[in-house]
Amino acid sequence: MQDLVSRLAEDSVKLRPPASAQQLVEFEETLGSALERSYRDFLSVSDGLDGFYVDMVILGCRDWPDSPELKVAQSFLDMVLDVEMLEDEDLPSSTKLVPVAVNSDATHGIFMIDTQGAVAERYWWTGNGSSMLFRDLNEVFAYVIDPREYLSR
Repeated sequence: MQDLVSRLAEDSVKLRPPASAQQLVEFEETLGSALERSYRDFLSVSDGLDGFYVDMVILGCRDWPDSPELKVAQSFLDMVLDVEMLEDEDLPSSTKLVPVAVNSDATHGIFMIDTQGAVAERYWWTGNGSSMLFRDLNEVFAYVIDPREYLSR
């Protein structure tokens, strides 16, 4: 994870100080579920990330429960759920989505999928008619660093 974050940092993203073990526990308590391992690992390196992809922000512990970025992400999530996009991705309608990243105009977002093991993919990047599923946050980062290389796998 540290290596991927370092590669992202080469592209003028703004790292944040790492989340403490206590912040991670409190974040999981707020969510009511455990964080997926790669997201937890990321937050222990950088508690969120500004300028991740164009104007996308990766949310950290400090963004919960009430940051402006989280409000934008929640708004985007509400829209996604209203138009029943889960079914388009063959995700159960009971799927819990946790906002991980969002752009400033709420047209693209990345969600952690909490399905109690029902699907292998744990991250969903959606927006403006496009959609991609990823097994973990490492794959999301690999895609952002080099989309052609990632897609050629």
